[in-house]
Amino acid sequence: MNRLLRRLAPVTAGLLLSAGALVATPSPAQAAPPGCWMGAGHYESAGSYITAYRYWFCENGEDIPLSVSIQRYLSPGVYDTVASGSGETTYYCAGMAYNVYRTTGSGEFAILCG
Repeated sequence: MNRLLRRLAPVTAGLLLSAGALVATPSPAQAAPPGCWMGAGHYESAGSYITAYRYWFCENGEDIPLSVSIQRYLSPGVYDTVASGSGETTYYCAGMAYNVYRTTGSGEFAILCG
C-alpha cells in the first residue's frame, strides 16, 4: 500500500501543478504587450457628459487604444449602448435625469445625466 501511495503522490502533484498552470496562464488576447499595462475608467460632469477610456498604456509612449463603450441601464440585465469608440468615447447628455450607467472596464455608477 505504501508503494502505491508513493507512486501516486508524484503523479497527483504533477497533475495539480499542470492544472494550476493552465488556470493561471492568461490567453494571448488578454496578455499585455511588453512594457504596457491596461488602464480603463471614466469621468463625468452631471447634466453634461460622460467620457470613458480604455488603453494599453505603454512605457515607450505609444499607447494602444482598445474598444470602449458607455451603456445606460434600462432594466435588470438590459443596457442600451449610448456611445462607443476606440480608446475614448463621450456621451453628451442634456438634462438632470437620474440614470445608471456602466463603461467597459468599470462597474455601474449613477449620475444626473439624461
